[in-house]
Amino acid sequence: MSGTRFASVMENMKLSRIALSVAVVVCFAVASSAEGLQPEGWDANLKLAEAEDTNPDPKIVEINLEARVASLEIVPGVKTDAWTYNGGVPGPLIRVHRGDRLIVHFSNRLPHSTTVHWHGVQVPIEMDGVPGVSQPPVETGGSFTYDFVVPDAGLFWYHPHVMSAAQVGFGLYGALLVEDPSENLGIPDQLVMVLSDIAIEDKTGELHSPDSGGVLGALFGREGNHVLVNGRIRPTLSIRSGAPQRWRIVNSAKSRYFQLQLDNQQPFQLIGVDGGHLEYSVEKPLIVLAPGERVDVLIAPQVEAGKPVTLINIPFDRGFGSVEYRHRAPSRFFWANIRKQSMLRIPVCLEARGPQSPHRVSVARSAQEMTSWSQTSDRSGPSPTSC
Repeated sequence: MSGTRFASVMENMKLSRIALSVAVVVCFAVASSAEGLQPEGWDANLKLAEAEDTNPDPKIVEINLEARVASLEIVPGVKTDAWTYNGGVPGPLIRVHRGDRLIVHFSNRLPHSTTVHWHGVQVPIEMDGVPGVSQPPVETGGSFTYDFVVPDAGLFWYHPHVMSAAQVGFGLYGALLVEDPSENLGIPDQLVMVLSDIAIEDKTGELHSPDSGGVLGALFGREGNHVLVNGRIRPTLSIRSGAPQRWRIVNSAKSRYFQLQLDNQQPFQLIGVDGGHLEYSVEKPLIVLAPGERVDVLIAPQVEAGKPVTLINIPFDRGFGSVEYRHRAPSRFFWANIRKQSMLRIPVCLEARGPQSPHRVSVARSAQEMTSWSQTSDRSGPSPTSC
């Protein structure tokens, strides 16, 4: 599908408020291609490792998940003993279909007890991973089998409910993608992005203490000094200008809010949130994600040759000094820069900008119920040109 075609579809969706499921299927299905429009290996620096399904039944996904300490190079040139699922940060992407039975054989090789909580998924209480409520904690050397049917489509995530902030901050989190077999957006180029941060001593690779930050850390939440997307610092995408993509994004940071914006001011088309698809697509110049929140967006970056496009993170003002007293060093994700005609390289850098006024987002059930955003943008700072 051409960039012009995508822009036309998005404009129609914005102006006429056609129900999303109808507009997307009718408009995209005609011209879609299962092979995608991006160059080969376009997402190699961002693609998540996926959990291996060991069950041949197409309606059952059965995986092994092990929590263990692993030595990883998160900061270039420095090894960190991170807490991981299956040896990676984030843990493997678990991919299932709506209505599938998911069986997770979990084992704990950490120096502390832990559990797995399935954030946002409707599960039986026995499978919810909350110690003292749904199950005893899984002690070091112990195991537990999570077994449930996944009833709803969408992006979810998994993490511990034992010392949650500390264990998530050390690296224990991963994405669960539940796909709807009947869905047909006609956009084969898709990414799952797990946003997070981690607090590491740059010289030694040692993890910061989970109670660092003193009173302000306790008041506002403790943020890491390195912002990550899919466990990487400043990864890149190689994409074609104008070719549509679907980004499913989850904020798995323990405290940090993300307020995302493309620095060329191109808007996102928001098609889904935590509870699934919206009735209408909504054009958003910025996307705000509190910890644990998820969004489903469509974009088709339009970039001129030689000019980078950067995904930036604007510090989100929650009031009471939540921006003024935080460390403001740039947090960068990835960007986009054309290297060949019609191809661009997206350094997705999240570059910190100045403090913002409070920002309220309301998801409406219909066009008439939509409420406008209240926002200001500090655009006085220079746009980043490299990472």
